[in-house]
Amino acid sequence: MQLEWIQAFLAVVDRGGFTAAAVHLYRSQGRVSSYIASLERELGTQLFDRDQRPARLTSTGEAFVPHARAMVDELDAGRAAMASVQGLIRGDVALATYPSAGAAFVPDVLARFARDFPGIRVELVEQAVHGIDLALDSGPALLAVRPTLPPPRSTQPLEHAILWREPMCVVVPEGHPLAGAESVDLGELLDEQLVVSGHNLRLDTEAFRLLARTGVEPRIRFLSDQPQILVGLVRSGLAIGFTNRLAMESVRTEGVVVLPVGPPMQREVAVYWTPALAGSPAARALLRTVLATPVPPTATDLRSDEHPDSGWPSPRTCD
Repeated sequence: MQLEWIQAFLAVVDRGGFTAAAVHLYRSQGRVSSYIASLERELGTQLFDRDQRPARLTSTGEAFVPHARAMVDELDAGRAAMASVQGLIRGDVALATYPSAGAAFVPDVLARFARDFPGIRVELVEQAVHGIDLALDSGPALLAVRPTLPPPRSTQPLEHAILWREPMCVVVPEGHPLAGAESVDLGELLDEQLVVSGHNLRLDTEAFRLLARTGVEPRIRFLSDQPQILVGLVRSGLAIGFTNRLAMESVRTEGVVVLPVGPPMQREVAVYWTPALAGSPAARALLRTVLATPVPPTATDLRSDEHPDSGWPSPRTCD
């Protein structure tokens, strides 16, 4: 019994037919059919009813499906285990993230990962939150570092582990009446035009949700996921900035004053991953590295102790 026969069988099952399976496997339809025929001869039973259009599993074919999956999964797990021991894991993996985490956290992740897994190429996808969700939902990313608000929009169930909590802050131009304050009460922003992180015309942004929790209805004038643009707008006197502290540590802040929010307000950041990550040794290795990398100094580490040497983190499923 050959692995290609099993893979062809599962491709027909998962793709709904011989033609789609052939496209997925980059084989001719005739070759896929021959693989299935060989498997049926080996097993001594008919797996598909070819009189149906599209072909349907027979009762014996349905019974064989879980065993076929188990065989492929065990082989993949064995290959990954050997590769991990030998340091030979190879492949490509994409990590999606947003600008401030991309500047303050991800470089340390990639440095550790390159040291431990030099055979894996990482594609870094830097996007606004909406773009991160698209990269997870439609590719190329199997995992992403993003704020927990607004919740991810996805057509598939995502799992996540909280990484850190970091403070929010207010950014005002030098000379502004608030510039000399020790902290800014959110009520003082009621009459101010704001620039906040986000890229959503419906204003379903992290900042909007955080402020709404306190009863403050923000007057959002600009949205930008680029910290340097936010600073530029504030420096020009066009708006007051409301953003995360980590973003302000990744850019030059001449001409503006960064102030804490009182009472303190914080955001949470998590790593999210798709169900397909389980089938990618490279992506699983990258997730373990994300969970093992120290968080930025101004953030509070919220990771579970169940990472990564003891196995998987304690996941949470996103609705």
